[in-house]
Amino acid sequence: MALKYERLSKKLQEQINNEIFNGNGFNDTAIRRNPDRDNATLWRGAFVRDAEKIMHNPYYNRYADKTQVFSFYKNDDISHRALHVQLVSRIARNIGRLLGLDLDLIEAIALGHDIGHTPFGHAGERFLNELYYSNTGRYFNHNVHSVRVLDKIFNLNISLQTLDGILCHNGEFECKEYYPSKLSDFKEFDKKVEECYTDQSAIKCLIPSTLEGCVVRISDMIAYIGKDRQDAIKTKLISSEDIFKENEIGRYNATIINNLIVNIVENSYGKDYIRLDDKHYEALKASKQEHSDTSYV
Repeated sequence: MALKYERLSKKLQEQINNEIFNGNGFNDTAIRRNPDRDNATLWRGAFVRDAEKIMHNPYYNRYADKTQVFSFYKNDDISHRALHVQLVSRIARNIGRLLGLDLDLIEAIALGHDIGHTPFGHAGERFLNELYYSNTGRYFNHNVHSVRVLDKIFNLNISLQTLDGILCHNGEFECKEYYPSKLSDFKEFDKKVEECYTDQSAIKCLIPSTLEGCVVRISDMIAYIGKDRQDAIKTKLISSEDIFKENEIGRYNATIINNLIVNIVENSYGKDYIRLDDKHYEALKASKQEHSDTSYV
């Protein structure tokens, strides 16, 4: 079935391009498996297409019923995976806006980063990995499966930049500095994906190839540390955030988000990397360790 898409008039496109986008509205840096499809238009930029393809994917709707940390709780106020990806997107766009990064690419990576996540959070991921390895000799990781969903199961022609950001987002491994890795084409990307299936240590070595991907990766951690604490209080597993140590980033969700955003921007503006200073990095590590040591994880 041929679809009939209307287009803005050339005159209005030129006016909007010059007055709003300073003549850069048609830039398209996206690398795609099929370069003849999904080219940018003024009203649908390259990475806007990625974000919208992800949101309209059937798997995106499944976020709503997937565990963030707590399973089997009949409480509408407990976070599910759907809220988590939106919080990651919001935090990452706040950082990206101040650093002058591509907000559409950030949004696409953030909204798609957990689309291949299992039910029941990381416990479900560990269980599925054991089953998968015992039957195939290959490893299951949710970030790799997120790529598989968007690139293979549905073959959406998502850009290399977005897929790489999703692959390399893993928020379990914090760094003080994120220098984007070099990635030129899909052949190199496919090799990275395959290594994650066959080498258990490969996932720990992944670094995004764009600053946007690096921002999403650290925003993944920022989004869940304080929010998971709030959910633990709602389920009465802990009494309050006061059980956690006060450090450079604080113990409450609002201060954790604010202080890490401020420090990242302070140390990354105008740079070709994303960086935390020593005190905030150590505080992030300590907070993540407390997160892992408590009984609700």
